[in-house]
Amino acid sequence: MNKITLLAGEPNDANRDYLPEAIKGSRMVVNENGNNSQVYPKNLKEFHESITDDGLTDTWFEYVPESYDPAKKTPLVFSMHGGLMTGWGQCIYTSWTHVADREGFICVFPNAHDKRMWMIECDPNTIDELSQPMPEGIPSLNEPTGTVEEYHDLKLVLALLNRMKQRYNIDEGRVFMQGMSMGDCMTSQVARYCGVHFAATAGSGCPTNPLLMFAPEGSVINKGGAMDIWQSRLEHDRTPFHYGLDDRAVVRKNLEYWKIINEADVPPVISIRGEKNFAFYRGKKANVVLMDVKNRDHGQTFDDAEMVWDYLFSGVRKEPDGTLAHTPTQQEQAGDALAVAVCEGADNAWVNGAVVSMKAPALRWEKLKYHGLNGDQIVRGSYLCVPVAFLADAFGGTLEEDENGRRASLTLPDGRVFAFAEGCIGCTVDNRIEAMLCEAIYRDESLYISLEWFCRFALNWQVSEYDGVLYATDHYSVLSRYLSWLLQDLLRGDNE
Repeated sequence: MNKITLLAGEPNDANRDYLPEAIKGSRMVVNENGNNSQVYPKNLKEFHESITDDGLTDTWFEYVPESYDPAKKTPLVFSMHGGLMTGWGQCIYTSWTHVADREGFICVFPNAHDKRMWMIECDPNTIDELSQPMPEGIPSLNEPTGTVEEYHDLKLVLALLNRMKQRYNIDEGRVFMQGMSMGDCMTSQVARYCGVHFAATAGSGCPTNPLLMFAPEGSVINKGGAMDIWQSRLEHDRTPFHYGLDDRAVVRKNLEYWKIINEADVPPVISIRGEKNFAFYRGKKANVVLMDVKNRDHGQTFDDAEMVWDYLFSGVRKEPDGTLAHTPTQQEQAGDALAVAVCEGADNAWVNGAVVSMKAPALRWEKLKYHGLNGDQIVRGSYLCVPVAFLADAFGGTLEEDENGRRASLTLPDGRVFAFAEGCIGCTVDNRIEAMLCEAIYRDESLYISLEWFCRFALNWQVSEYDGVLYATDHYSVLSRYLSWLLQDLLRGDNE
């Protein structure tokens, strides 16, 4: 395996430009919580030619790694820049060239033809407004002309694909595309209309307007067929205002669209690895992956390319008949083997990769301070609590109850014995007193304790919470926005 070499750059921490032009060909690097750059690769080559049937001249950038072997069939990755950016800008804001150095595949980074903005399909009710001149710093869209297949930028993609096949020994079954922001929308457009040419596509930072994906009666609009799909979403990102829908609805619709086409209407395999939240859907025709990244703004993570390659692109090819063939990916699409998630108000839980029912729903309890406050109070802690009976079921313990369930003794498989009683913040662990985060409470004929406390204290697990969902597992993990909503849907049985 070829080695990746990270070059030391010259940080420009004073930069506030979206894409500082001085980076091109230099060692300058910039870092922002949505876009982080690498040193401009020396093997990145610029081309200016007319290769489409309309005679227009285009610009693109090719990266052929030194590890490329012309005697071997080689995968090809298109990577599409965001609005107001360039092909070389997309190159330095990703790690595609690093992954290519190791794997030996070729990358191509096209420029949008006009105004550094891709021509993409738009809602006809808003395109007139969005294509008008905007205030300084706000880009206006290129007004689409003709059918999608007639858009110049789409023609450029197909012409570039043919050119790359002529110049290099490209494996026609392993052609991929990834895009960021407006490049995400462009990639989605290519997938929906010209997907026959690609085995898989991926995008980060801008889901597609659902009005372009679903007909008014609810059927999907698609000419490209099934393919493996990757969608990267970022916690602090927001969908475009002109979609007229909130973030949750837009992301859900984008996910649902490809689940329908790929026949992936199954519960996902879920894993959280650090700040990256994964949901893997395995379909009859093709797979779908959602990666939700905690504490990131609009753009793409620097390792997005690595994630896409390792977990998706590395294990799929498109056969001549249009079907997909899957082999093991370099990183397994495996769920967290030991994990528990609950949702406030839901009587289902997620346990080790499956939805299970609980005796009573998870509920929230607040720990209060009120002494010395003249009748006022301060909330010192807010905790999702679950029945002790659920803990026994989820962790293979033995439960004994007394006083109609107001006292409970839980014996874990390792022999430790926990005893709880209604109204007491203390419990006993092997006959020794231990204070919990909040008192045990009795509701719905069940004795409840804090799930956070139990997972942290008894199991030494990582625990995180977002929007009424708590996720606990045995390794570093931080629950993010969209996966918490996905878990809400799963545990509440709400997929509308």
